[in-house]
Order: sequence, then C-alpha cells, then structure tokens
Amino acid sequence: MRCGACQTENRPGVRFCEECGARLEAACPACGAPVPADRKFCGACGAPLAGAAAPATERFASPRAYTPPHLAERILRERSALSGERKQVTVLFADVSGFTSLSERLDPEEVHTLINRAFELMLAEIHRYEGTVNQFLGDGLMALFGAPLAHEDHARRAAHAALGVQRALAGYRDELQTSRGIDFGVRLGLNTGLVVVGAIGDNLRMDYTAVGDTTNTAARMQQIARPSQVVVADATQRLIAPYFELAALGAIPVKGKSQPVAAWELASAKGAVSRLAARLTRGRSPFLGRDDALATLDRAFAAARAGTGQVVFVVGEAGIGKSRLIHEFRRSVGEAAAWYEGECVAFAQSTPFHAIIDTFRRIFGVADRDGEAEIVAKIETAVAALGDEGRDVAPWLRYLLRVDPGDPAIAGLDPAQRRARIVAAIQRFTAAASRQRPIVLVIEDLHWSDSASEDYLKAFAETLPGMAVLLVVTYRPAYAQPFGERTDYWRIVLRPVEDAAALQILRAALAVDDLPRELAEPITRKAEGNPFFLEEIGRTLAETGAVRVENGRLVATAAAATIAVPDTVQDVIAARLDRLAEPQKRTVQTASVIGREFALGLLRRVSGLHDTLEQSLGELKRIELIYERVGLGDLEYVFRHALTQDVAYASLLQSERRRLHALIGAAIEEVHAGRLDERAEELASHYARGEVWERVVRWARVAAERAEALCVDARAVEFYEQALEALRHLPETADTARAGIDVRLAMRASLWRGGQPDRLFARFKEAEALATGVGDTERLDAVYAFFVQYHWARGEQDLAVEYGHRCLERASARDDLGLRVTGLYYLGHAHHALGQWAEAVRVTHDLLSLLEGPRRWERFGLSGLPVAGACAGAAVCLAELGDEAGARAMIERGRLVADEAGHLYSQMVIAAFHGAVLVRAGRGAEAIAVLEPAIPVCREKRFVGQLINALNYLAAAYVLVGRPGDAIAPAEESIALQDRACVSVTQALMHTTLATAHTMLGDFERATAHLASALGFAERQGERGAEGWARLAGAGLARARGDRAAAVRSLDEAQEIAEELGMRPLLEHCRAALAALG
Repeated sequence: MRCGACQTENRPGVRFCEECGARLEAACPACGAPVPADRKFCGACGAPLAGAAAPATERFASPRAYTPPHLAERILRERSALSGERKQVTVLFADVSGFTSLSERLDPEEVHTLINRAFELMLAEIHRYEGTVNQFLGDGLMALFGAPLAHEDHARRAAHAALGVQRALAGYRDELQTSRGIDFGVRLGLNTGLVVVGAIGDNLRMDYTAVGDTTNTAARMQQIARPSQVVVADATQRLIAPYFELAALGAIPVKGKSQPVAAWELASAKGAVSRLAARLTRGRSPFLGRDDALATLDRAFAAARAGTGQVVFVVGEAGIGKSRLIHEFRRSVGEAAAWYEGECVAFAQSTPFHAIIDTFRRIFGVADRDGEAEIVAKIETAVAALGDEGRDVAPWLRYLLRVDPGDPAIAGLDPAQRRARIVAAIQRFTAAASRQRPIVLVIEDLHWSDSASEDYLKAFAETLPGMAVLLVVTYRPAYAQPFGERTDYWRIVLRPVEDAAALQILRAALAVDDLPRELAEPITRKAEGNPFFLEEIGRTLAETGAVRVENGRLVATAAAATIAVPDTVQDVIAARLDRLAEPQKRTVQTASVIGREFALGLLRRVSGLHDTLEQSLGELKRIELIYERVGLGDLEYVFRHALTQDVAYASLLQSERRRLHALIGAAIEEVHAGRLDERAEELASHYARGEVWERVVRWARVAAERAEALCVDARAVEFYEQALEALRHLPETADTARAGIDVRLAMRASLWRGGQPDRLFARFKEAEALATGVGDTERLDAVYAFFVQYHWARGEQDLAVEYGHRCLERASARDDLGLRVTGLYYLGHAHHALGQWAEAVRVTHDLLSLLEGPRRWERFGLSGLPVAGACAGAAVCLAELGDEAGARAMIERGRLVADEAGHLYSQMVIAAFHGAVLVRAGRGAEAIAVLEPAIPVCREKRFVGQLINALNYLAAAYVLVGRPGDAIAPAEESIALQDRACVSVTQALMHTTLATAHTMLGDFERATAHLASALGFAERQGERGAEGWARLAGAGLARARGDRAAAVRSLDEAQEIAEELGMRPLLEHCRAALAALG
C-alpha cells in the first residue's frame, strides 16, 4: 500500500507507514473493521466509507474542486515553467485528532459533515497564504508552500497558515464543545526542503518527489505534536525565527536520518521585525551616498598621477556598490589616464594568472574569435607604441596570452624561469606605459583570484612608488588581502547607505517622484541600506503589478496586500525567475550552466531555442537580468548579478545539469577547435559536471600541465586529482590503468616541491600496483625511481640504496638514461645520509659523466636539475672529508649550470648547500651572507625542501658566530616543516644544532632533550656522520654541566666515528675539545 504522506510502498497488512509513520487505515463506520485509507467501501461488510478516513465528496475529490479560482488560474498559467525543477518548499502536515473515534457513536453522515467543516476551515487558512493542498490523509491533509506557486517567503507563509489553522479549529472546537460536547485537537508539523516538481495536471494535482526526507521529517513533526500544537523542524525554524515566537523542544529521532532533528514549538507571530543583513550579490544602483569614497579615489589618483604609485582597496559586501563606485570613478578620471581593468571569477580560481591574462587581453583588444596571427599583431602593435622599452617584452606577453612567442627558446625554458621572465615583462610593460601616460589598473573581485595572479599583484604593488600607476582592487570583507599595510595603501570600506539615500534609490528604481510611507518604511527597513536589494525590490513590486504610477506618484494596487516584500536577495531573484515566460526562463537556466558570461553562439548550440532565443535575450536585457557586453568577437552576455546565475542553476534538475554541461563541453571543443588548450580548465569543469569522464581525464591533465609549467603546484595537483577521480568512473581496463599510472607519475614534481612526500608515496604505491597488474615494466621502473627518493627523504637509507641499485640494473638492461640518472641521483643522496662520503662522491661523478653538453640542463622529471643537485650534495660530502677546495669546485660547477638554465629552484639548492659547505669550513659569517637572502625566495616560491635546508644551515651558522639565540627560530621552523612533510633525513643535524644553541644559552634541559632526539634519529636511520656531530654536541653539553668524564666519553665516540668515516673537520673539533679538557 502506498502512503499518501511520503509515497512509500508498504508491506501488506501494516496499519502505519513504515517510512514516516502516517496512518494507512481507518475504521469502517458500520462494522468497525480496519480499511485502507484510499478505499470507497468496506471489505468486511460492504458499507460505503463516506464518513471514514478520507472525505469522498466531490468537494474534496480533486484539487481543482477545492482550490480558489484565482489560485487555480495562476497554477495553470505557471505550471509549464515549473515542471521538472528543483524547488525549495515548506511542507505542512495537519491532523485533526478525535474525529475517527466519533464514528463509533455518531451517524456517519454527521461525522462527514463535521470533518468537512474542519477541512473547509483548514483550506481557507492555507489558501489565504497561497499554499496548495495536494492530498487529504485520513483526518488530515498535506499542504505545500513554494510549489506549484513560487514564493520567496514560503516558510513564513506556512507558519502563518499553521497558526491560522490552529486558531480557526480552536474556535470550531469551542463551538462543538459548547453545543454538542464534542472535543478534538489539531496537530501540525512543518519542514522545509527540496522537492522535484513533476507534471501538474488540469485538475491541479501535482506530482512531486521529495529530495531526501523533506516530507518524512514534516510528517514526524506532526506526529510528535500534542493536540492544538504546531511543531517545526530546524530547517524551517532557521527561516522564520526573526518573525515568530518559538520554543525549543529538543532533538527528535527521525527514521532515515543519522542524527536527530531539532524540533521547535511555534507559538505565535511577532510584531514588525527588522531583517538581519542578508548576503547579497553585486548590483548597480543610482550612485548615492558615496561622495567620500569617490573623493578618496580622486586623491589617490592625484598622487599616482604625480609619479608616486598608489594602491586602493575597495571593500564591501556583495551588492553594496563596489562596481558602481569604480564605474563613477572611471567617469571622473575620463581621459586623464589609461584605464586597464581585469576581473577575477569564481570558476577560474584554479587557472594560473587568469586575472592578469584577462587584463592584458582587454588592453590589447583580443577577441575570442581572433586567430593567432591577429593576436600577435595586436600585441606587437601595442608594445611598438612604447618604443625601445617595449621591444623585449613582446615574446613574453605573447606567451602569456598563449600564442607563439616567436622565440623557440622560451618554450624550452624551465617553468620557474619562464614564469619569472613573464612577470618581469608585465612589470616592464606597465612601467613603460606609465611613463607615457598615467595608468589606472582595476582588478575586481580579488576574493575569487587565482593564487598566481594574487602573488603577482602583491609583488607589483611593492614596485609602484616610482610609477604613475593607481592600482585599485575590490574584494569582499571575508577576504584576507595579502598586501599588508603601507603609507601609500588606501582602504575604502563601503557601508550601507543612509535612509535618505535609500529612499532616493528606491524612488529611482520605481521611476516615481513620491513614495507612500506605508510602502517605503517596510521596504527600506528590510533593505537595510543595500543598494542592490533596494533596486531589486523596486523592480519586483513593479513587475508583479503590486504598485502602479499615477501622476508621478506610486499607488498600491489591490494585489499589493498579498505580496510580501522579499526577505533576501536570493528570494527576490528566484521569484523574478519564476515569473518569466517559459522560453525566457529556459534561456536563463541554460545560460547559467555556461557561466556568468556566455557567448550567443555557444548558447544557441546548446539551448535548442533557435526560433525564440534572440527574442528571449532581448526581453532579458530589457528587464535587466542580463546585459550585452561590447566585444570584438562573438556577441556575449553577462548575468547582471552573479546570484541570478546561481539561483537559475540551482533550480535545474541534476540530470538536466549533467546533460547541458556535456553539451557545452562538446560545443566548446567544436567552436574553439584551434585553441583548446587555453580552455582546458573550462572544459575539465564542464565535462566533470556532465560526467563525461574520458574528456575530464584529458582536459584535467592539460590543465594540470599548464599550471605546473608556471610552478603553480597546488593547482596542478588539484587538476591531477580531478583526472584520477574521473578515471575511477571508467571501466577497469589495461588502458585505464596505464592512464592512471601516468597521472600519478606526473604528480611527482608538484607534490615534491610542495613538501608532500607521503601523499606522493601513496599515489606511487597505487601506480606500482597498477603497473604490476598490467605487466608494464617501463612504468614500474619510474615508480621504483621515485621510491629511491622517498626512502632517502624518510631516512630509510637501506631501502633507498636497494631501490637505487634496482633502478641501475633495470636501466642497464634496457639502456634507459632517465632511469639511470634518477637512480644515481638519489643513490648518491642515500650514501651521503649514511656518511659514506667517498661513495657518494663516486656516484656523483658517474652521474655527471652522463650529463655532459645540453643534457646538463635537463630535469628528467625531478624538481631540480640533477647536475646542480648532485654537485651540491657532493660538495657537502667533500666538506665533511675536509676537502674544502674540492667542495668549492663542486659548488661552482653546480652554480654555473643552474645559472645557465636560469632555474630558480636549482639556484636555491646551490645556495642552501653552499651554506652547508661554509659552515663545515668554519666560515659562519660567509654562510649567513649566502643563506639569509635565499630563505625569503624559498618561502615565497614554496620550495619547502630547500627552505628546510637553508633554515637548518643558517641556524648552524648563527651558532658558529656566537649567536645561539638567533639560531632557535630557524632551527625550530626547519624541524616543524620536516614534521609536516613527514621527512626525517636531516632531523638529526637540526636537533644537534638546537642542542648546541641551548647549551650555549645555559638551557641544559632543552639541550638534553634535543640531543636525545638527534641521537635517536641518527641511530635509527643509520646516519653515522650525523651521529658523530651529535656526539660532539653531547660532549659540549657535558662539559658545560661540569661532567668531564661524560664529555671525554662523548668525544671518544665522536672521534671514533670521525676516524672511521674520514671526517677531518669533525676529527679536528674532537681533538681541540679534548685538549681543552686537559
């Protein structure tokens, strides 16, 4: 049997719904036998069931019979636009307890009359608030608010209706008690949630499907209510709390939900209540109340125009008027400056340099339809206007805009070097242009910026003092701007406008000279000074016919009394969308899937609205839901407010969203067939939402490679993970497995540079299993090559050596240079960590012999250049052996290669290990001079591994020059970074440095703890060299404590290690310390 409340099919013989608990049976009025609620005659005695659970009169036979004509007309008029949509609704369940028991002592016809009167009273209150009753259930009913008639305040309407039903039936109960001694009570329950609206028939009956437990929870609230009580679930309470008195009832278990639901008793409505500040979207309104902000911008521009660059932050909530202020400022500037502007958009937060690319496309006038030759010509024309200063920047700006740079060497550069050159070119272009004419550069919505654009703007702002440039950025208050504070930084915080300005905005939106107080006060109270909200409310009132203009004065119509002022911007926009004609609404919904901005050609391909599309767009422009953007390519439109797009998108069924996203992805590939790589992020997004998994894999990989090429490693990893997620949806074939291996292998450089070796190890273990499963030995070798690196970093040197030799054997078997290079590189690192200095140097020479000529600039999939890294490591080994000249030679050899390639990461490797060599040589001051400048570079570029090394050796240098207090912070940060990265290969040396520093400071307790940690790491990891230095530090601590015997023991142990490993510097320290002991 199907439950009328929640539509669940139940087992035969049950009396209550097993899903929501609603009653499925009633008693036959003639014989008392149980009967299903939807039957017309008793199966036991054959008596008609007119007086039983469900009313059988024509009055309640179908919704058309009991729905008022004006509501019926609206439902029929709007039904086609609602069918197949997701709608937020509030569900009301009401049950009149006590009537069924009357059938035992009253005539069935009399019972029928009494309950029909109760239904009439309930219907009147529900229809008063434009709810609809879709089903009668036994002695009760279920009503919906928000569908099929859309209301932005459906929860409030449902609450008012529930209280109205409660009052009406209380009066009816009093009447029956007085006249006939009959008592009953009404129990009501409310819940708010999503439903999918199905077909709406001519009889007004609406098919719907609850999303989740929307109706089940409402039914449960009704069941726990006492007679004459209204209980609402927390989803409804959150929406109506400002307007009603409610009392908490505690958490109530609901079948199908893992957690209890908070329930509240609805007691009564409050008086007039001001609305709390709502979250709003951007909007343009008449420019009022912003004179001070505009004056601040004018002052900042005057300073910039005089040659002292300035930065202005414009901060404000969505819809508060940031864009409008910028618009008015542009009018104020006029021709006094070149105006450059760019925009950050939410969907492009994972696209490196999106905001900067957008800015330069606008500067150069590049249109989407432009071919490569046209784009190149526009760039060259623009830079030529700068004279000699612009000649050198053209190739880099061409590369930025993803066209042939004209110089093949650029594509061959390392990503980090290329990115640095591009940034420098952007700055040179701007500086040169500002010398010809002052510049205003506006970047809007920085809270949606990609990290690369954000980093660039931060650095650019610091170069402005000598330029005639005004940088203006807008963002929302929750965003933490990275620029810091300086005297040439201005901050404008936009506040809500005052009441007088609000009234002017509202009058302008309604195009009237006078606004009646009875309309103005509630609107301005709810708007709370947000210009966009005021504008949208005015438009809503006009479009609904709630007001009309007579002789320049606004007059409320009869309909105004039944239309509430919208509570939130989202509700306003949702209500506006629901009032559109079907072709227009479908146009908005389809466009919302494309994005905030959408091209006519693309919309035409996917909408299926060929005959009505342009007419619908014209009407949407007229009512200002969208606007046309002037461009050089295909005609483009933009949603006037981002929230309009959000609301339209949310209304679509998930199946329809998937269909449209897939169509859009295919259309983009067709329209932009010649330039698809630059749309990789967009394609990956559409195909992921459209669940076209093969295309997601392809375009997510392209997007990842593009991000990795610019060293935006975090974004690259996100795209790689997206590709892996897509592969999980594909059949498990050998080709899918190989694709999964390749994605995991490609993550190596980004995750390693980002200091996430354990995450990378997990991905490579998955790759190992996949490669083993399909018998792919070449890919398996790539996995083993990484294991050498991983186990070295984890301090598991025996495993690192084992995998290193395995790689060399497999590389020899098939003459694989890349595998041989990787194996030798980290095999040398492992011998270094074990204190096998001579063996590490020998392996390094083997490696360097393979990388002569152009090969010395290749990375072979590693984060840095193998030549530079190997030379750096060998230099430290030679320094430990006391070969200072050999160490210096190795450093210089590595430095030369890193500088030739312009590879920043490798340059930082050389800097860090040069510092280590100088420390071992006892040249602390020189080490400090090398390491201090390297640390901010490593920090800014997120070169975690080299930051760890540089901090560690800097701390050691501070100790060496007698500054132990300065050593604490860098050493502790280095350890913390290693802990977070789950790396331990140099932990022993770091703790040794801290032990020595704390000994010098007289903090023997901390020194003892760090010494224990140092020895623990060294002994567990077999790092004999590090153990030797730790034993020397232990001798210093023992001597400081006055324990000569312990000091001698530690020195003997350290000297033994030094002699065993040939560590001359350590041996000299030990001998000097023993001599000092006497």
